[in-house]
Amino acid sequence: MSIRQLYRNPERCAGCPFRNECLATKKKPEVSDDAEKICSRNEVLEQFHEYVDITLGSEFGKELKKQRSIQVEGAFGVIKEDMGFTRFRRRGMKGVTMEFLLVCLGYNLKKYHMYRLRQEKKNALKA
Repeated sequence: MSIRQLYRNPERCAGCPFRNECLATKKKPEVSDDAEKICSRNEVLEQFHEYVDITLGSEFGKELKKQRSIQVEGAFGVIKEDMGFTRFRRRGMKGVTMEFLLVCLGYNLKKYHMYRLRQEKKNALKA
């Protein structure tokens, strides 16, 4: 859900607090005296971005970012290299989604199977 607020400034945008954002392009447009500039801002999205910046800036957030990069890259690497999945064979969003869900299911079953084998081996060594 997004809430857009429009700010209108019939003057030359001189006193507008959002002037830099509104005119933040490589080519600065010339605004005439009678021009009316409209700036659109998504207030809800900006609040979410502020919250994320604060959360990820903390020590806990930094640790989460480190763990995320390790976990995601490893899973995709295993799926591509070890399982040989490099190309979808289905067409359409529904088909691709189903195929990828099956690949992820196979990945998780493989992980679980390897976990169970390690547990059985560990229990056999203890006995």
